[in-house]
Amino acid sequence: MTDTTVLHALKVSGPRPTDLAEVAKAIGEHSELIEAARQVHKRRDNVLGLLTRALSKEEIAVMEDRGCRADDWALVTVAQDFDAFRVRRSHLKGACVLGRFVGDVEVLPGVKLATGIYNCTLINCQVGNDCLLENVRFAANVIIEREALVFDVGSITCSGAAKFGCGQELKLACEVGGRELPLWAEVTVDQAALVVRDRADRVGVAAVRAAVERYAKAIESPVSWVRRRARVRHIERLHDCFIGPSAVIDHALELTNVAVFSSADEVTRVGGGASVADSVLQWGVAVSGSAIVRRSVLLEHSAVDEHASVEQSLIGPNTTIGKGEVTASLVGPFVGFHHQSLLIAAYWPEGKGNIAYGAMVGSNHTSRAPDQEIWPGEGCWFGLGCAIRFPSDFSEAPYSVVGLGTSTLPQKVRFPFSLITIPAEPLGKDDEGRVPRAYNEIVPAWTLFANAYGLVRTESKFHARDKSRRHIIDYKVLRPQIMRLIKTAYDRLVAPRATKSVYIDEDIEGLGKNFLRESARLEAIDYYGRAMKRYALRILLAEAEGHVEIPGSSELAHELVDALMPQAGRDERLRLLVEIERQNAELVQASKANDDQRGARIIPGYADAHVAAVDDPIVRSAWERLEKTAARVRALGVTV
Repeated sequence: MTDTTVLHALKVSGPRPTDLAEVAKAIGEHSELIEAARQVHKRRDNVLGLLTRALSKEEIAVMEDRGCRADDWALVTVAQDFDAFRVRRSHLKGACVLGRFVGDVEVLPGVKLATGIYNCTLINCQVGNDCLLENVRFAANVIIEREALVFDVGSITCSGAAKFGCGQELKLACEVGGRELPLWAEVTVDQAALVVRDRADRVGVAAVRAAVERYAKAIESPVSWVRRRARVRHIERLHDCFIGPSAVIDHALELTNVAVFSSADEVTRVGGGASVADSVLQWGVAVSGSAIVRRSVLLEHSAVDEHASVEQSLIGPNTTIGKGEVTASLVGPFVGFHHQSLLIAAYWPEGKGNIAYGAMVGSNHTSRAPDQEIWPGEGCWFGLGCAIRFPSDFSEAPYSVVGLGTSTLPQKVRFPFSLITIPAEPLGKDDEGRVPRAYNEIVPAWTLFANAYGLVRTESKFHARDKSRRHIIDYKVLRPQIMRLIKTAYDRLVAPRATKSVYIDEDIEGLGKNFLRESARLEAIDYYGRAMKRYALRILLAEAEGHVEIPGSSELAHELVDALMPQAGRDERLRLLVEIERQNAELVQASKANDDQRGARIIPGYADAHVAAVDDPIVRSAWERLEKTAARVRALGVTV
């Protein structure tokens, strides 16, 4: 089995929630924080469940001889086989529980030190078996589980009523509020998306808020936690923190009011001068490179790096934020954000898009209030240096591209796979007076024919890189949800009774503040039609073989076939599918070959440094799909 196959087999995600009542019901189920709070309240004086005893006079003498002192040795209890020689130069105050210390613990790869407590000040702390605490200047009200490491730490403390970042309300998609997400630590993208979107469901919103209030009360803790085999090294301050099993906190600046979920095979790491406050980090998260995270939740296997700033936001699984700024945004899975750019007040639960260098997707302030929003669609790509004015809604234009340097007006675009760009050619004189000068040009279906390579790569890339276990991420680009958007866009394009050289939104609804040339309209009709036929025929092929790949897709496939190919019989339809797959493979190869040809004309030795289109694995996969489809069709007795 490949690593990807193993990861997918380990997924523990449940079905997507359908309403807010369902979300409210799920809050607190299987919560590690609630279980930890129960453990504390069950036996506050010995949370770790050690078999303990009082120190003997001889042990006290040994410890004092090695520089230890206690305000009251009677308040210090130890494990049955405690070794007093393993505690040195430390100050114990209040009720402290010390475990058994034997053997060594790995401080750094290849570097081991003896377990025990050295040069520390502990106040009301409980330390499990085989831990190493060294050079901890101040630790108060902390539970440290077995085999944990706390090394060179300024202070690690608890206020006495820690909620680990939970219970606060994140102002997502609207910086002034109105779409608040009451935060619980195990939240998923799908749950958060419903809470932020469905504000008209007042009863559901109230139910979620009440559930989170109960959750926050249930997790409230008088202690901070460092769980089993966690590594906390070289950090100045931790306060009100839950550090999960096997987590690595190394050379971070500070963590305050934070939950860090982690496990042995989904290690969460915070380091490199990063600062995290009032936040939740889920399993497999990485925060480093002097990044700043404030009042946010980073979902499983997301990352913030390279001086990036994330504030008041939810970052979805497999998304990395590097160098730029994200504020008041709900960002879904697999968003590429690796450069100095800006995203504010975005509702983007589907993710899978890209924010290029210098993109300014943050015009949420009207000069009256920062209350405007943007809803990017799945797979949307905001190009270099573009400027997006709010409000904008691209949610019905998935896999669309805003071109380099393009400045867009507030608008709603409803054409999937579009290119929005500065006009490459001037309008005719008859059209200049009808099209506002600030309008851009839109080319619907552009991604389907000009970047077919990118769409194939998208599916394989996301499937290979998905590390999430608690989310259902559909890697298929052409699936029922997207196909229905294509169908409605197609219907709008074929609707005009009179042709024009140029169309605007009053001619064809959904163009936004852009114009559409007649030649582009006809080309979009063709490629939208091909996409619908290809999708529908693939479903019908699976149906003919006795299975349907996607639940609910058969009805849509028959609807599309009846509309686009009403007279064609089964064999004719299947032969057409093979031909469309051939055309798609040609488009995939051509889109890569165009890059090869342009690069070779401009860059010396380009062909020697780049894989040619014919040898590219993405291109080969498109041709292999054609061969497999043809073989499946022939297996049904159809000659191709």
